Amino acid sequence: MEKFKAQPMILIQVKGIGFTFLVDTSCKYNLLAPCFVDFFHEEYPASQERLKSHEWLNLNFPSPEAPIKAPLYLFIDVFQKREGIKKVRCKNGVIMGCESTILKFEYNGKTYSELFYIDQSLCSYCTSKEKMFSGVLGTNFLKKHKWIIDFNKLEIND
Repeated sequence: MEKFKAQPMILIQVKGIGFTFLVDTSCKYNLLAPCFVDFFHEEYPASQERLKSHEWLNLNFPSPEAPIKAPLYLFIDVFQKREGIKKVRCKNGVIMGCESTILKFEYNGKTYSELFYIDQSLCSYCTSKEKMFSGVLGTNFLKKHKWIIDFNKLEIND
């Protein structure tokens, strides 16, 4: 019989958009699902196709007060890419080489900029109806920011 370990889920914000993250005391590292990273992908510089689509919108739906400016880099400062791959223990317990990135997010009105590893094994959690989350905050994060988890109430004191 497998013991269920309660793990709180929190709602973080990235650019004003809410995402569910798991606070997991059995994970050492912060992990991100690849689909979460893909959501924020923007092409820098903008492709010719994108520039032409903005030009077409401005020609066909002119608005002198607020023309559509191309390119619209909405998420340019969400991630700071880091070079290299590091072997880390992923959510599924397997040690794999994962690309690292620094994610800027907000929780309870406080801004964090933390190192995360992109974990391919988290893809199944992005589509799970029972337990859907986009990332994991691990023990390194909890210790660094002195977060205390009340497992009875599933609350975090930060």
